[in-house]
Amino acid sequence: MQRYDLAIVGGGILGLAHALHGARAGLRVAVLERGARADGASVRNFGMLAIVAQRPGAQLDSARAALSTWQEVAAAAGIAMRRAGCLFVARHDAEMTVLEEGAAQAGSQGHDFTLLDAEAAHARAPGLRRDTVLGGLYSPDAWKLDQRGALARLSDWLARAHGVAFHFGTEVLAAGEGRVETAAGSFGADHVVLCGGEDFATLFPDAWAQSGVDVCRLQMLRTAPQPAGWRLGPFVLGGLSLARYDAFADCPGLPQLRAHQQAHQADALAHGVHVIAAQEEDGSVTLGDSHHYGADAAPADPAEVDEIILREFGGMLDLPEPAIARRWVGRYAHLPGQEVLTLAPAKGVTAVTVTNGQGMTHGFTIAARTIAGIVKQA
Repeated sequence: MQRYDLAIVGGGILGLAHALHGARAGLRVAVLERGARADGASVRNFGMLAIVAQRPGAQLDSARAALSTWQEVAAAAGIAMRRAGCLFVARHDAEMTVLEEGAAQAGSQGHDFTLLDAEAAHARAPGLRRDTVLGGLYSPDAWKLDQRGALARLSDWLARAHGVAFHFGTEVLAAGEGRVETAAGSFGADHVVLCGGEDFATLFPDAWAQSGVDVCRLQMLRTAPQPAGWRLGPFVLGGLSLARYDAFADCPGLPQLRAHQQAHQADALAHGVHVIAAQEEDGSVTLGDSHHYGADAAPADPAEVDEIILREFGGMLDLPEPAIARRWVGRYAHLPGQEVLTLAPAKGVTAVTVTNGQGMTHGFTIAARTIAGIVKQA
C-alpha cells in the first residue's frame, strides 16, 4: 500500500494549491482525482483573478497574497497569465453614480480605480457601443489566466518540481483513520484533505447536509475566435456586477441602482445574471454568467437565460465575430455570507470548500492556512 503524509482528494485549483503548500511544508503529497484531468469549476470559468472585486481588509489581503503565489507559480510552470485589467461599464445614470462613488472611495480602501468618461472607456476596450456607454471605471488589478490549460501545467510542474504524486482516474470511495479507499486500491495517509464539494458531499453526506452548503449552477458561453489582431483588452463587466461585488458594497448609490435594476432588468436578476466578458489566448471571448442556487435549480428554459446574457452583453459591446461556438454549465459550492467552508468530518480528515465561486482568486491563501493548521497539529 502506497503511503503519504498528505492525500488530497480533488485535482482542481483548491486541491493543487493544497498540494503546493503541503510539498513546501516538507510533506509527501498525493493528489487523487477521479477524472483524467480536473474538469469542474476550476476550468469552467473566466480565468479571472479578481483582486478588483474584493472588499477592503481581509478579503482584499487574501486575494493579493494568492496573486503573489500565482505569479510565482505561473512563471515556473509556464502558465499563460497577464495583467488584463478590468473595466466596469455604465449604461445608466444609476450605474455611473456607483462608479463615481467607487472611484471616490478607492484611495482610502486600497483599490486602484480610475473613473473614465465615454471616450476614455472606448479607448480602453474596442467595441464598446458609443450609443449606450456613458463611461466606466478602470482598474489594473485583474489578471487573466489560461483557465483551460493552467491546471494541467500546474499538475505537471508540481510532479516535476515538488515530487507530488498524481493518481488520475482514481475515484475515492472512503477516507479516514489513516486510509483512503479507492476503486483502484488503498492508500495510507496521515491526513486527508477533501477539496471540492462533490467529493465532500459523496463521502460525508451527513456533514455536508448539516453545514448548510448548497450548489450554484451557472451558464456560460464562448464565441468563435475574433479576427486576428482584434483584442478586447480588459475584462469588461456591466452594471449588474456592481450589485454583486463586495468592492462596491459601501457605495451610497447602491440601493438606487438595485431599484433601477429591479424595474428594468428583473429577468436578469431572477436568473442571477451579471455580465463578464474575457478574451482567451486563441481570440475567442468567454461570456457569462447566470446563478441558480440549489441542487435541482436548473432554469425551466436554459436558452432563455443564454439570451438574457447575450442581450445584456450586446447592450454594452459589439464583437466583430459574435457567433457563439460553445455553451456549458458549471457548478460550485455556495454558502450565503461565507467565503470558505472548512470542517473535520472524520479523524484525520479536513474538508475544504470555497463557497463563493472565487477559488481561483483565493485558493492559494486558503490552502496555506489549511496546511499550516495540519502541520501545527502533527
